[in-house]
Amino acid sequence: MDDAFRRQWAVQLAKERADQARAWSPTYDEPDEPERRPLERSRWLGLQVRSLLALVAVAEEGSFVQAARRLGYSRSTISHQIAQLESAIGESLVVRGSGSRSVTVTPAGNVVVAHGRAVLKVLENAEAQLAELARRERSKGTGPSRGLFPATQ
Repeated sequence: MDDAFRRQWAVQLAKERADQARAWSPTYDEPDEPERRPLERSRWLGLQVRSLLALVAVAEEGSFVQAARRLGYSRSTISHQIAQLESAIGESLVVRGSGSRSVTVTPAGNVVVAHGRAVLKVLENAEAQLAELARRERSKGTGPSRGLFPATQ
């Protein structure tokens, strides 16, 4: 191959790769737009539902102690759950009162509480739908013990 052809090929390859990179990266015209990451790589996947439940309970009760009583956990468990949530998300979600046992939810915490309530509601709905499905299957005589996997005794 001669040098002119190689240069032309290299320039064309560089243009194609630049176009591909632009297509995959966020545009620079919108600096306020947060970077969108696929859920598979999201920091949210490490969250536990009970941590969201603890945050919602703390927000509703206004105290770690009351939230712990309501959920049947120790105060330190509630505190640990909130700390794990804050660490995973990278935001402070509550402001612990100095000297008092009161807790104030931060603006970021309010966002997570709202979404946490939605997640908990979705799970409650799923549980109710599964219970209804099981009830219907039992009434038809096609319950889990008569399905693909017979019940073990």
